[in-house]
Amino acid sequence: MNSIFDSSEFKVYADRWQRRLIELDRRRRYYDGSIYSPMYRHLQSSSEYGMLWPSLYQGIKPLYLPLARAVDVDAGIIPNNWQLAEDSDIFAEAVADVFAWSSWDTDGFLFVHYGAEFGCVGLKIVDDRKQKRIIIQAVKPTSYLLIETGAYDPSPATAIAIETKLDDAGSEFEYSEVITAETIRTFSNGVPTGFDGRENEYQNELGFVPYVEVEHIKTGELYGESTYQKAIPLLDEVNQLASYFADIIGKHAEPQWIAIGAEASDLVKSGDNVWFMPSGSEVKPLVPNVDFDGILNFIKEIRDQVVGALPELAFDDIKRKDQIATATLELQLMELVLKIKRIRPNYDQGLADALRLAGRAGSTMQLPGIAVLDSEQLSFDANRDVLPLDRQTAIALELQEISLEQMKGVAGGINA
Repeated sequence: MNSIFDSSEFKVYADRWQRRLIELDRRRRYYDGSIYSPMYRHLQSSSEYGMLWPSLYQGIKPLYLPLARAVDVDAGIIPNNWQLAEDSDIFAEAVADVFAWSSWDTDGFLFVHYGAEFGCVGLKIVDDRKQKRIIIQAVKPTSYLLIETGAYDPSPATAIAIETKLDDAGSEFEYSEVITAETIRTFSNGVPTGFDGRENEYQNELGFVPYVEVEHIKTGELYGESTYQKAIPLLDEVNQLASYFADIIGKHAEPQWIAIGAEASDLVKSGDNVWFMPSGSEVKPLVPNVDFDGILNFIKEIRDQVVGALPELAFDDIKRKDQIATATLELQLMELVLKIKRIRPNYDQGLADALRLAGRAGSTMQLPGIAVLDSEQLSFDANRDVLPLDRQTAIALELQEISLEQMKGVAGGINA
């Protein structure tokens, strides 16, 4: 199957696209554990990009996979209902409309899930002109490539979107779009092709490139950082050692035996497990001189370091406690809270940018109620709770704050 990157016009981006796919696919495979598949590791190590892959024991197995749990926690905590800032309440109705059209009650979590898993995620603004609505879609970063405007302007000048589709005969083909502010071009296996009754090139009625990319953790590196990026080397180490350990145990589950002080002709076997030998003979198993306890403790130590690199897993410690003061939960999970407070602004800014583009689309579609979103004033509440409190605890804390303010007022009156 040919690709758009085989053509002379887009071949300049082929290496960039391939490296993006390899790195993002590597992160995804750590998420589901398929990174340790022998066949997959063989294919990657034999490719021209094999230097991007760590050298691991060929018998490594996915014995310990905590990464998916960290992604789930991030997806559950980061949104917190996407609460608007107080001075952005004037946009509440328009935001609610776009969210409803976009099924954001589910796709909002998918937005963060993709970002936490891959390290970056895209938002695409779709203008449904027949239904007179605008949709924001969360898209996998493996389905598009954004070409920046310039060295000092990271805004996208071109978006190349790629997916695999089936033709009428049921055969797979590469469907791709090249989107600029002026035009949209479509291709089949790299060949300009029109779809749905359109020409292979037509006007972009939006007037802008409808993509926004968000990095989960900004580090200054390409593609950002997935939520478990720092835990990957430790995870490799613990799975590699655990696999060695399991193989050693498996190989010696049925040890070889040695008979001392007896000739082979003197041995008489009775049944499956009993041998009769002359007096003074001795039988010993041939087992390796391995410090099993030491190896197991070392594996546990590295595993604990993996947990330490993923503050999302700290909920395990909380679950082991009989009684927890909800009001102090953020203190007990402070490392997780700090991580979320670092990550959440990236998603808030990216979603606000996408909503502003939805506002621009609203202007071209004569939707004044949506066009109001094209405003720099639009923002999300940066101080919303990281860990949502139950209603009873929230009321108790509010009453405590009111009581504290009253005490300050009384004290101020006395001092006056």
